[in-house]
Amino acid sequence: MRDNHKVLTFIQNIKIGTKVFLGNEYGVLTHLKEHEHSTIIRWDTLDERDLEDWCGMWDSFVKAGGEIVDENYQFRHINDDGSLKNII
Repeated sequence: MRDNHKVLTFIQNIKIGTKVFLGNEYGVLTHLKEHEHSTIIRWDTLDERDLEDWCGMWDSFVKAGGEIVDENYQFRHINDDGSLKNII
């Protein structure tokens, strides 16, 4: 029952721009869509294609340890909108 509450709370608090953490990786929910119900996370890596669609899988995401992180968290490789930073 506690897991269900945790998942529901997570789902109620996510939106485009929410910063998340899972398995030692940080990312952000983007506006990108593969289909109508897409919820795509852009992970904080140098790979511009490092995207995952978590549509309908937030239960698994939370149970695997996924969580929302502070909105002020600073990514290493990406901007808050998921675009790659200009690294010189």
